[in-house]
Amino acid sequence: MQGAYSTYFDNLFLSLRMARPDYKAQAQYSLRTIRQAALGAAFTPLLAELETAIDGFDEHLTDRNQSTAGGTEAFHKARMAWLAFVDDTMKDYVTPKLRKLSVYADFKKFGKSRLAALNQPTLLTDSKLLLALYVANQAALYPTLGADAQKLYDALDAADDSRDTQDGTITDAQLALADDRAAIAHAQRRLKAQLELKFDEPEKVYSFFDFSKAKVNKSGKVKVVVVPPAA
Repeated sequence: MQGAYSTYFDNLFLSLRMARPDYKAQAQYSLRTIRQAALGAAFTPLLAELETAIDGFDEHLTDRNQSTAGGTEAFHKARMAWLAFVDDTMKDYVTPKLRKLSVYADFKKFGKSRLAALNQPTLLTDSKLLLALYVANQAALYPTLGADAQKLYDALDAADDSRDTQDGTITDAQLALADDRAAIAHAQRRLKAQLELKFDEPEKVYSFFDFSKAKVNKSGKVKVVVVPPAA
């Protein structure tokens, strides 16, 4: 039954497609015009609810579709630096010095082409195993190999952590975007219902709302009647 009746109970203020500054401005318009109209005590708690929702709305929050390109690019650069180091070390030191030893087979498991084909978590895990091989065999290769490799691996690991943190920040922002917009939408819906009890004319009800900045929904499923604000 919920599906059959959901259209009748949709909150039009949640469906408004507006930039966050415009969405806050339209809510402030309603708060201001309804207060100025002095419509009676029934509106007092509803106006207080809307004012609280507006105060809790941050129009400067990150957009919902913010890209993770920054974190991804940093990880890509660290990954390429690590793989280049692995390739150079194999060609310049491991193959010339360890080719006839049994440990050479262990290094071959972590060649550049194989590491490059791994996903992010596995790359970090296998690279750590390779790092241990470098440290264990640096005496036969060159003295600072372990330190050099550790520095590049740490950069790769840090870039991975940064990207995870950025993803988490975006997720938090998405939740905030949904929550604070919903608070305003809920308060405005209640005000609209009270206005409909006071006024019979839809034009009068909608004169307290500014939908002039609303964008048209391309699907055509949600239609918002745009009524110019009252003078």
